[in-house]
Parts: sequence; structure tokens; C-alpha cells
Amino acid sequence: MTETGSSEPDPRWSFDEERAFESARNRIGAVIAAYSARIGAADDAGDHAEADRLAEVSAEYEELRRGLSPDDGAEIARINAEFPELLARVRAGRQ
Repeated sequence: MTETGSSEPDPRWSFDEERAFESARNRIGAVIAAYSARIGAADDAGDHAEADRLAEVSAEYEELRRGLSPDDGAEIARINAEFPELLARVRAGRQ
């Protein structure tokens, strides 16, 4: 789906730009989901301060995802390059 909410390609961007954009959004979503899992684990363990800290970090990624546009080529490239390692660190509890 494109930024316009349609399943049709947006003529403003190439197929590759749209694909990179969707990939970046999916990578950010995976990081947010990993943080959500850690927030739940922290809450279950009674570590509400850690859960709050993680929620603040997660909120920053949610804002990044909301603000991302297919026009943000450099940011999209950075996300697609860096977020697989970030996701691994978050899942391992190192981020």
C-alpha cells in the first residue's frame, strides 16, 4: 500500500522507491514490535521504570515511522541498512 492509502502505485515514485519505502516502514515496525515485547516483559517482571524507558524509545521509532515519506531517500537507505542490526540488538536486550 502506498502513502495515499491505495494499493495502486503512486506515480510520484518509482517501483524501487516504493519498495524501499515499504521495506523501511516494515523494518521500523519490526523494531517497534520488538520493543513492545520487551515492554511487556519488563512490566511482567515489575520493572515499570524500564518499561517506561523502553516505551519512550519505542515512541521515537513510532514517530519516525509516521513521518517517513518515499521522498526521504537517504533516510530510507539508512533505515534499510542499519535496522536489521538494530532489530537484533533490541531482541537481544542490548538496545
